[in-house]
Amino acid sequence: MAASVMSSERSSRSARLERLPRRIHIEWLPPYAPDLNPDEQVWNRTKYSDLANYIPDDVGHLADAVEESLGRTRSQQTLLRSFFKHAGLSL
Repeated sequence: MAASVMSSERSSRSARLERLPRRIHIEWLPPYAPDLNPDEQVWNRTKYSDLANYIPDDVGHLADAVEESLGRTRSQQTLLRSFFKHAGLSL
């Protein structure tokens, strides 16, 4: 049963890929590859730099601090480019 499900998933995926324009190239990544994902660098910066040793009063304060950190990171284009470079990706 599992083999037939996997086979149908593959054929469905192949059918979707065939409909994509030729200029789009899909690069398949391993299921868990944090070193290849620029988002991981954003979250690492938020957790281990901006919010290191931060003790919120409640969940609302934590949410506000995370949003503020992400907003600061969003405005630093050089930093964001470095996350892509770290992952070996070009923009």
